[in-house]
Amino acid sequence: MFHDQTTPPQQFWLLKVRWDSPELDTWLVHDVHVRKDFGKELLSSKRWKHELESIVKSTVEVTNCGPSMSWVPNWDIVHAVQICKPLPEILHWIDRCRGGHWPPVKLLEAARVAPCFLVPAGHPDNDYKSKEWRLSPNMIEQMSI
Repeated sequence: MFHDQTTPPQQFWLLKVRWDSPELDTWLVHDVHVRKDFGKELLSSKRWKHELESIVKSTVEVTNCGPSMSWVPNWDIVHAVQICKPLPEILHWIDRCRGGHWPPVKLLEAARVAPCFLVPAGHPDNDYKSKEWRLSPNMIEQMSI
């Protein structure tokens, strides 16, 4: 995962790493990988979603809405990448000072260990939106309902 001062908030690029070491990979093997202008190989959110859609479309009709790609009526199915470590963006939300009683302490404790995901959706105003992945703390959001 990578982002810098030019990346919109909660947007990330997924850098391609070698399968046998933690070093960055520079070999484009599959159509879902693209080369960013800084020379790194990325997993393209647009191409990844298109690849999944083409596999599913071979057997059923697919409906797209944002990062959701569904082939089941009245369902939103989002194929996402799980994040394995707490992100500063989430920890900041948990640790910031707040007044009142919302969110409850139990929710904040649960949010600290809840998984987050990157969904294939770039920021609509960014030139690199086809390569970006958006942070989705949907498990935390579901706990607050």
